[in-house]
Amino acid sequence: VVYFATGFFIPVLSRFLMKFYPCSLHSYFGDILKYYFNRKRCKAKQESTRYKYLKKQYFYNKILWGIGYAILFTTLSFLIENSINKEYPLSLLFIFLFLLGFSANIDTRYKLIPDIITYPMLMINFLITVYCQENHIYTEINISSLNSIYNALGMYILCFILALMFYFKYPYSFGGGDVKLLTAIAALIGIENLAFILMIAFVFSVIIFITKKEKYLALAPLIFPSFLIWIFVKILKNNFLF
Repeated sequence: VVYFATGFFIPVLSRFLMKFYPCSLHSYFGDILKYYFNRKRCKAKQESTRYKYLKKQYFYNKILWGIGYAILFTTLSFLIENSINKEYPLSLLFIFLFLLGFSANIDTRYKLIPDIITYPMLMINFLITVYCQENHIYTEINISSLNSIYNALGMYILCFILALMFYFKYPYSFGGGDVKLLTAIAALIGIENLAFILMIAFVFSVIIFITKKEKYLALAPLIFPSFLIWIFVKILKNNFLF
């Protein structure tokens, strides 16, 4: 139930967060005034066929996220506790996966990743590496705390250089949110593993480009499933297949 609720509220939280991002005082007053002076217009909008269709689609979206996270977290709990280490900080990993899915949902709809998501992701990943090192928990899905700092700094510098290279011709192709997202992931698994995830993401991007003909793609929705594929392959390969 907790896992289902975690996924169910991701679309709700992303919609709520982006309603006030970037937040400003005059926008709050404007929303209040529009609500009181345009109540008839809002009522007509809510009674329209398109509004009802979007509302139903939004509800189905929440259900799918809830079912997906319930399956994901239950499976990961079983695999990590039975094949890696029962003392592994699952709660921290699940918070990170929640934020990663959160960023994917927001990036899909709004093409940006707020700092309120990426900074906690970075802190949580540092905590995971420190906790594992202090408790002598050595796993295939995270690196040591010292390597975590080096990889995060290295990834940030590399992404910053790439962002500068793209900025002059494609100013909105690689933003600060993407840089921070990749930096946070590199802090947990290292640049080498992140390179494998980016290769999977590239395959997804090619498939989407061919099928939907979209020229600009958000990064987080590609990274999220790629990270899940990587972590499942890593666990299954080292503990069940070989």
